[in-house]
Amino acid sequence: MNVEEFPNDRDIINNMLDEAKDIEKAMLSLKKIDRGYNKVYRMIPRASDGKIVNTKIDVYTTGYIGSKIRDADTGEYYNYQVGSRDEDLFFKVALATGECNSKNGSSTLFYLSPHHFMSHLNVDLDDSLINSWEEKRNYFLKNSKKKVSNNSE
Repeated sequence: MNVEEFPNDRDIINNMLDEAKDIEKAMLSLKKIDRGYNKVYRMIPRASDGKIVNTKIDVYTTGYIGSKIRDADTGEYYNYQVGSRDEDLFFKVALATGECNSKNGSSTLFYLSPHHFMSHLNVDLDDSLINSWEEKRNYFLKNSKKKVSNNSE
């Protein structure tokens, strides 16, 4: 076996780093053309030492009535429309800080829950607001199940 047949670990690592940089550049290019992509900044404690640092957070806004609801954290589109009763399945936030300048003109963020919102933007919400949203969502789920069962009869 010839040693030259196998690249050394340094070459493998350098190639992997180059590929990762290329992927990162491609992702940045995609984000730049994404009409709902935004960067916002929050003061967040750094995990390593607890020091408060200004941290970039990617957010994805959802468009206006008729467009599909989009997860503000992941950018994933859901098969639910803005302006429909389906909005009650999500925790909806208007980012009214002036820092959201999405190309789609929206500052509306949708999350799977208030806890998802709090985790993503590193904020705290009052328990009464969380409970109120959960009641609204549960009411919607309860009533939508009745409608589905009525349609299938």
